[in-house]
Amino acid sequence: MKKKVVKWAAIIAAILMNLSAQAKTQDVSGRVVGMKGEPLAFASVSLLSKDSVYIQGATSDEDGCFFIQTSATEGILRLSYLGYKTKFVDVKGTNIGTIQMEEDLPMLSEIIVKGQMPKTKLTGNSMVTTIQGTVLGHSGTAKEMLAKVPGMTAKGDELEVLGKGTPIYYINGRMMQDKDELKRLRSEEILSVEVITNPGAQYDATISAVVRIKTIRHEGEGLGFDLATNTNQDLTFGYSDPNATLNLRYRHNNLDFFGMVNWWKWDQTNLFKDSMFTCLLTDGKIKNILQNSDVRQHWQGNGVNYNLGFNWQISDKHSLGARVERHDAYGSGNHLASKTVLEHRFQEGPSFMNEEVETKNDEQRHTPYNWQANAYYNGQIGKLNVDLNMDFLTNKLNEANNITEYRTIINHTVEQGITTESTSNMEQDEHSSSRLWAAKLVLTYPVWKGQLQTGTEMSFARRSSSYLMTGFLLPASDTEVKENNMAAFVSYNANLQKWGTISAGLRYEHVGFDYTDHLDASRSMTRYQDEFFPSLSWARQFGPFQTSLAYSMKTIRPNYDQLSDHIVYVNSYTLIQGDPKQKNAVMQEVSLNARWKWLNLFAAYERRDNTLSQLPQPYKDQGVMLMKRVNLEDPVRNLAVFLSANPTWGVYSPNWTVGGQKFWNTMEFNDPTSATGKTSVTYTKPIFFFDINNTFRLKHSWQLEANMSVQTKGDVINFHMTSVSNMLGFVVQKCWLKNDALCLRASVSDVFQRSVQDMAMDCGFYQAEEATHRSNHRFNISLRYSFNASKSKYKGTGAGKAEQERMSSAQ
Repeated sequence: MKKKVVKWAAIIAAILMNLSAQAKTQDVSGRVVGMKGEPLAFASVSLLSKDSVYIQGATSDEDGCFFIQTSATEGILRLSYLGYKTKFVDVKGTNIGTIQMEEDLPMLSEIIVKGQMPKTKLTGNSMVTTIQGTVLGHSGTAKEMLAKVPGMTAKGDELEVLGKGTPIYYINGRMMQDKDELKRLRSEEILSVEVITNPGAQYDATISAVVRIKTIRHEGEGLGFDLATNTNQDLTFGYSDPNATLNLRYRHNNLDFFGMVNWWKWDQTNLFKDSMFTCLLTDGKIKNILQNSDVRQHWQGNGVNYNLGFNWQISDKHSLGARVERHDAYGSGNHLASKTVLEHRFQEGPSFMNEEVETKNDEQRHTPYNWQANAYYNGQIGKLNVDLNMDFLTNKLNEANNITEYRTIINHTVEQGITTESTSNMEQDEHSSSRLWAAKLVLTYPVWKGQLQTGTEMSFARRSSSYLMTGFLLPASDTEVKENNMAAFVSYNANLQKWGTISAGLRYEHVGFDYTDHLDASRSMTRYQDEFFPSLSWARQFGPFQTSLAYSMKTIRPNYDQLSDHIVYVNSYTLIQGDPKQKNAVMQEVSLNARWKWLNLFAAYERRDNTLSQLPQPYKDQGVMLMKRVNLEDPVRNLAVFLSANPTWGVYSPNWTVGGQKFWNTMEFNDPTSATGKTSVTYTKPIFFFDINNTFRLKHSWQLEANMSVQTKGDVINFHMTSVSNMLGFVVQKCWLKNDALCLRASVSDVFQRSVQDMAMDCGFYQAEEATHRSNHRFNISLRYSFNASKSKYKGTGAGKAEQERMSSAQ
């Protein structure tokens, strides 16, 4: 089958290259820069005939580069950019070189006084937003800034792409592995952000959204550094969490060396109120178990992150580099205290039992090593662009959990009550290690009116884990997972002028999965999967309206913890277990994106088969509930619609988003209380989102912000969201020195302490509710200073990213 894929890809490439040869086109290219040599992203470039008739157009990319493919042999280029005078350049040859724009002082003065709104360009599968020189470029950390970028939103402490969920991130072509890197990166360092809502064939089929961040290139050689410190004060529980980051860069001729060291400390306290009702049929009698728990969870840790690397710009057409990083965590642990009250009662008869359990968990986590490395080569051979990346990852994690339970049981009968008290001690030991090798090659060649892209991606992952618990009757486990993923892809993007831009791609993935149980060979299994994933998009501009339509097929693979069938202890009445036999979920989506000036509409309809979730089932008929990882039997459908606005009116730059998401899902469960023994539960209530961000950019580099996000009640797949969550925050920022090199920023978040998230699960015989309160009520003050900050030229894009994500989620 793999040979057939390669054969057809070669045939398609040959046909398209033949069409290209017949078209006899030439490439007109160049670079647009400002008065100081800085690249001007999204400048409008038009190729006109000698008598000023429009022939073809383009916009410059984040580096200011543009590319126009045309059969015309001569003409005039017209270049325009906000705040600069329109410029005309004669076309004499294919390479125009660097074009320096001249500032339009009256217009530029008006822009400086009012502030410039972010400029967003809609393509077939993404939105690219300029950050430099806009209000978004003064938004604190990259994490704070991304919550205001068109197409993105913040949900609690996490960032999501509207209607697509959690994305993967690339910074200068390198995939971000540590999500806290968004807290270390400053918005002032960012040139542009591309939000890809329909990742093409070059991305792993598990990736539903991508955010690509490009930082600013500062000219000049020598030493440069950035120093940032901040203190985060928990206003609810009183913890103080400082951190500091130092970035160093040295550039000489075509060599660029860089390094980073970051020290951090973090405390996170969460409060939970859990209520569970279980109805079981035992010995022909219906037994009801009511469980109410109050839980306090405190996670704490501190550590150091390092990275070191280099880039070598061999020539204008060839560059290579390497990067290695390490993450050390010290004193990390999870401390949990809970009090649970249970009532066991038979529906027939007066006998019942009350039980009260106080539990203390003391979990210590030790990471002996956590290394990541990337090496890349970017080159151009004639018209062929080559992008090669190789990645390596290895880590090890040891967890030791001491559990103490104080239990009081009162058995009630008709005549008397008997009280029993006991104390039990349990220990959990878990060890896991992961290793990944990956490589990705992307070849791009101009064909006819566009670009043909083809390539391959390979990843070889291995994860070993063992689990042992004493003091509670749970089986030990010792398992190993090996997964080899080999992919080939081909895509074509063409500008059909008045018909718009069309992009089509096909990705083939062969996945070999080996699960070995070293304690029970009968549980071991091997399986192979061969799948095709098509994608298609079309984009066209109708006057001031930018529109795009897209279709894609994606998959979700269980992470490695979800594939392990060892049973994890939560408490005496709740256990969790994965399943190596889980199938991959398959998603098909059709989406619409439309933009007019500062308004953006996004709508998507999705069908998901083999949806991954977890459902309860009785464990050994002891009143214990096992939460089992499963595939849902019926397809789950959902519709998402979001409308965003990001205008700028004088010093005021609001960023508003309103939207909703509705799921269609009906499930049937066992229910001993029902006359039929079955009950149906529907999950169809829509959930709505509101983001109201307001920024005031004042004179003398003062900035004020008032930001609020709201999420209503509603249903998500097979869960009911039962509370309204809202978070309100305020920011004051002041900068000094040239180019705002020194900045002080103070913020308070979750002012009314309403960033709660209550949820419920109804499974007929089992019903659960959980009310969560997280310590997001915080005061943060940060100070940043930049000196001769020369941007890293690192161009690695990374390989095997989906496997790295799955490994990270398993830690």
